[in-house]
Amino acid sequence: MSDKTPAVLVDQASKWYGEVIGINDVSLAIDGGVTGVLGPNGAGKSTLFKLLMGRLKPSQGSVRLFGIDPWTNTAPYRRVGYVSESERMYDWMTGLDFVTTLARLHGMTREEATARAKHVLNFVGLSDVQNKEVGKYSKGMRQRVKIAHALVHDPDLIILDEPLHGCDPIARTSIMSVIRELGSQGKTVIVSSHILEEIERITEQIVILHNGRLLALGNLHAIRGLLDKHPHRILLTCDDPRRLASEFISEDPVYGVRFPDDEGQLEIQTNDLSAAHAILPRVIVDSGIDVSAIENPDDNLESLLGYLIGGDS
Repeated sequence: MSDKTPAVLVDQASKWYGEVIGINDVSLAIDGGVTGVLGPNGAGKSTLFKLLMGRLKPSQGSVRLFGIDPWTNTAPYRRVGYVSESERMYDWMTGLDFVTTLARLHGMTREEATARAKHVLNFVGLSDVQNKEVGKYSKGMRQRVKIAHALVHDPDLIILDEPLHGCDPIARTSIMSVIRELGSQGKTVIVSSHILEEIERITEQIVILHNGRLLALGNLHAIRGLLDKHPHRILLTCDDPRRLASEFISEDPVYGVRFPDDEGQLEIQTNDLSAAHAILPRVIVDSGIDVSAIENPDDNLESLLGYLIGGDS
């Protein structure tokens, strides 16, 4: 087993604002790849990020970046890139100037800074507009130039606060591609978002916060598998749902069937989603019934969050 110090280590950390709880007794370790931090408004995501960035001191417990307390020592920030949701920008600067300026602040020569800025702007897909003023960028372009800004010093840990917020679908796809690529390079990337389906497309490694508490931590499907007390549903759209139901009801993984309001749909209920999916092709082919769509309405992060919050109290 590796003794390597994780990029992020939070140990029984709590932060209180008077009688208001920001986070409460949160412990987690994150190192390598992309981790999504999820939760509704007020869950504690912003407080957690402020603790990681040394902007708040824990009321109790500890926070470490690369083994160092960011509240007392700024050394870790040479290895951290941070994109704030509400960060103001210098709209009169070009994208290239904006990124080059930070590179210079990190001690690079003018030539090194310009070369590095051009490299990261190309990485986020902004080479063609690098000489355009940031104030004329779209929301998605502004988010990408902020990511380039955070990457210019080649950090090991990248913290992205709501990077998909307010972006159109094309911009979201572009930003998600950048985030996935950073994770594949071995960087530690922490992303918060309310857009749960997009996080699901970026990573399966998730942290779920609710009312300041750590609700779940780990692999999406592993967490989903812990919820067997809640039925999993498979929704089939087909020509003859009642006849198809009669084919499925005798199968071991299936404990119930239901016919939703939409005609032409069959809902299969199971406590073993993998086993149910394993039998689907055989039963459908043997039945001879045309199935046009198969959906898993419970196997997404929004449903998962609802189950955890609803069943946790």
